[in-house]
Amino acid sequence: MLRKSTQNFVEHKAKLLLGIPVADGILQEVQAGVARLKGRPPYVVFLRVGEDGASITYVQQKAKKAAFVGMLSETKIFPDSIAEADLVREIQCLNGDSTVDGILLQAPLPPHLDFVKMVNKIDPKKDVDGLSSYHFGRLWQNQDALIPCTPGGIMALLRYYDITVKGKHVVIVNSSLIVGKPLCALLIQQKATVTLCNMYTNDLASITQQADILVLACGCPHAFGKKFVKQGAVVIDVGTTRIPANNDHGYVLQGDADFDALQDHVQAITPVPGGVGPLTVAGVIHNTLKAYYLCHPQ
Repeated sequence: MLRKSTQNFVEHKAKLLLGIPVADGILQEVQAGVARLKGRPPYVVFLRVGEDGASITYVQQKAKKAAFVGMLSETKIFPDSIAEADLVREIQCLNGDSTVDGILLQAPLPPHLDFVKMVNKIDPKKDVDGLSSYHFGRLWQNQDALIPCTPGGIMALLRYYDITVKGKHVVIVNSSLIVGKPLCALLIQQKATVTLCNMYTNDLASITQQADILVLACGCPHAFGKKFVKQGAVVIDVGTTRIPANNDHGYVLQGDADFDALQDHVQAITPVPGGVGPLTVAGVIHNTLKAYYLCHPQ
C-alpha cells in the first residue's frame, strides 16, 4: 500500500498557484470602491531614485494598475546622487499636500540612503507600502493597519486556493522588513507555526524540509530543489532574479525554486513570473484606496 501511494504521488503534477486571477479580483473590488467615491479619485505618488531596471518596471506596473481602477498617479524620478536632505524635503512636501493620498518609495535605494529611515519620513496615513514603524507595530499588535503588499498578497493567494495555514509549519527564507517579518506576523495571527531563516542559517535544508508551506525570497535563482523541500509541501516563490537572455527584454525572470525539479514533488507551487508579483502590485492599489479613507474620514 505504501509503495502504491508513493507511486501515485510521483505521478502527480503540482498545482499552479497563479497570482493573476487573485490580483484581478482585488483590483476589481478596488475599481468598484473608487467608482463609489463622491469626490475626486485617490491620488498616489511613486518616488523612484535612480535607473534600476527592475524598479522602473515595478513602478510602471503600479502606475498602470492605478489608472485601470480609476486612480490618479504621478511618478517622481530622482538621480541616484540625490542627497538625503533633498529626498526628505520631497517626502515632507507630499506629506503636507492634501491632494496626495498615497506615497510609495520604491526600493532599492542607493547605498547612501537608508530605506527604513526614509520610509519612516512618510506620513503613516499615506504609507501605501505599509512599511513604516507605525503600521509594522500595529500589525504585530493585531490592529488595523496598511499591510505590506507582498505579505498581504501571499495571504490572499493562500485564501484564494483554500490553503489552510492554521496548525501548519511555515518556513520563510527571508527575514526582511518587506517580506519575512510582516508575513511572519500575518501567519501567526492565523495560528501557524513560523520559522524565519536566511541564507546564512546553518544546515538550512534540515529546516526547510520541515515546512508544510515554504516561502522563498532570497534571490538565489533555482537554488531550492528536492533536497530542500518536503514531499507534498506548498511552495510560495517570491524570489525574482533577472537572468541575461537573448530575447526582446534582454533577460528572463527566475525564482528561487527549481520549478521543473519540484513539479512532481510538491502539492502546489507559484510560478515566476505570474505568481506573487501581480499580488504585490494589487496590494499597493488596495492600500491606496484604504489610505484615501485614512486621509479623508467619511
